[in-house]
Amino acid sequence: MTVDSFDPQAMRGVVTPEHVVQWLTLAERCGLDGDSPSIEKVDAALAASILLPGWHQVCETLADAELEILIRLFTLGEMQHGSWQAGAQSPVVPLVKTLKRRDKFDPGLARWIKDHTTNRFLPHGDLSALL
Repeated sequence: MTVDSFDPQAMRGVVTPEHVVQWLTLAERCGLDGDSPSIEKVDAALAASILLPGWHQVCETLADAELEILIRLFTLGEMQHGSWQAGAQSPVVPLVKTLKRRDKFDPGLARWIKDHTTNRFLPHGDLSALL
């Protein structure tokens, strides 16, 4: 894992469709279908969008395959880049919830997520918040 810089100014606003396009472009370049893809480092502003509110809203416009690509990207990226660590606020959580709501969440994807992360909140989020 590497240490990245943090820009507090990048934490203003909400996730935008432009952020999502940048993330999907990155996922395409990284070749997530390989055995152990290396996730490229991104600029601080894009990395900060991981923690911005609004992932639930932007998820609604994405195709199921795009949601899965982003889930894989954020799961792997969190393990490779310190600035991507988000705990219960990981965008993986709303992405998974969207697939579940569409009845498109594959249990095999849940196993894949668990096999590729140390984030105890993935894939379902903070379960104690549901109590």
